[in-house]
Amino acid sequence: MKRTLLTLFLAGLLIAACTSAGSTSLVGTWRLVSYGPKDAPSPAVSDANASLTFGKDSSVGGSGGCNSLGGSYEVDGEQINFSEITMTLMACDDTRMAQEGVVTQVLTGTAQYEIEGNKLTLTNDDQVLVFTSAPGSYPASYPYQ
Repeated sequence: MKRTLLTLFLAGLLIAACTSAGSTSLVGTWRLVSYGPKDAPSPAVSDANASLTFGKDSSVGGSGGCNSLGGSYEVDGEQINFSEITMTLMACDDTRMAQEGVVTQVLTGTAQYEIEGNKLTLTNDDQVLVFTSAPGSYPASYPYQ
């Protein structure tokens, strides 16, 4: 009897672990760590604090490193569709503007996304944005609603 209960308990833990691994979501704040061509991304501009925050209400906001941005998103499988993205129009140094150009390109239309641990990768055409979950934000495994 004890062996059967132990087996059932362990099976339950295994099922729970698999279920929670599948509930990884975008909700929370992500800090940009690299950007550019997917085969050779560049490190993010160190003092630009580029980030994206995905809300449970399908809103997205953040900064490309120079300008603030906001809009909406919708997840469909491994794709994320961005819509109504608007940005402020400040000019910054060339390095920040180059980074922001890639952010704008990836957030235009539909991108592929992948979350592995605390890393989020967004890919649109041949451009990529790589983020890590920001300390103090929702955990990357916060249930998407």
